[in-house]
Amino acid sequence: MLITANRAISPLLSFDFYLEAYHRLVKTLKKEEDLKHLREVLNGNLGSHIQNLILEENYDTLVVTCPKQHIVWVNDGFTQMTGYTKHFAIGKRPSFLQGKETPKSTTNEIREQLKATNTYSGSVINHRKNGEPYLCKIQILPLYDSQKELTHFIALEKELMAA
Repeated sequence: MLITANRAISPLLSFDFYLEAYHRLVKTLKKEEDLKHLREVLNGNLGSHIQNLILEENYDTLVVTCPKQHIVWVNDGFTQMTGYTKHFAIGKRPSFLQGKETPKSTTNEIREQLKATNTYSGSVINHRKNGEPYLCKIQILPLYDSQKELTHFIALEKELMAA
């Protein structure tokens, strides 16, 4: 403990500040790494709106699909959240994660919104590789090229913890 003229400063308090700053830095670096990979996957067609969204939103995983909704890329957070490897996920539809607990009305709404190339935001109950269910908040956005043709969908996913 450091003692100054009128007060004592605990090194543990300064470590708390350091740790918080460290976690923010790690999160920012992971997001920048995600953006780098996304630019490669999307051949540089990543609008500033999507870049800003990725930098500002709190997500665990990113999933990119082709217009027919087959996975073409996932970030490292996908394996951490689901237990499935990137290699296993590529080529599959994200719905392989959904369980019976997700209402049919929700899956129908997602399907209809994507068919109309609209954005979708909501929650689903997914299952990890080990079968464990988890509540997942998803935000899905269509991505377009310079000719306004749909090229991909991107989903930002965040596990919601039970209260």
